[in-house]
Amino acid sequence: MSTYIVMAPPEYENLAGDPRQSDRLAFVPDGFSFLAFLFPPVWLLVHRMWLILLGYLAVTLLIEVLAQTVGAAAMGLAALIVSILFALEAQALRRWSLERKGWRVVGLVEGDGKAEAELRFLHKAGAAVTVPEQGQERERGRPAPMPIVPRVGSEQVVGLTLGPETRQ
Repeated sequence: MSTYIVMAPPEYENLAGDPRQSDRLAFVPDGFSFLAFLFPPVWLLVHRMWLILLGYLAVTLLIEVLAQTVGAAAMGLAALIVSILFALEAQALRRWSLERKGWRVVGLVEGDGKAEAELRFLHKAGAAVTVPEQGQERERGRPAPMPIVPRVGSEQVVGLTLGPETRQ
């Protein structure tokens, strides 16, 4: 099972009001990205992450310059390590890039694939669309309350507790 973070664009409204808005949601998987490992610049271009692409190109250029002085074997290993680290953090960088554009996190869902994760999220949000019989009006479900995923650094953690400890 994979975990997906569901992100909505800035002009996104409640899904129960209009289920057709579900096409605009972004389901960002959490974990290693093989395509980002194999083809980092192409992956960045496809996801329109221009600023991160410039940073990646600067790092690879630095590795090439250092390869001229240190040696190709050591820098080849360094390039491999950079590619692995980039693939591990690629989806987190994608979420960061979307947040910079004004997108916000609207949920967290698990599924065996993206399609199952979408179905689970839409079912939980109460956006199941059914075709009404002739002469019947379509009922709209009440949306389920969506848990909000806390942002990194927003919680004050003291020791192993999530808040100030009360002593008795």
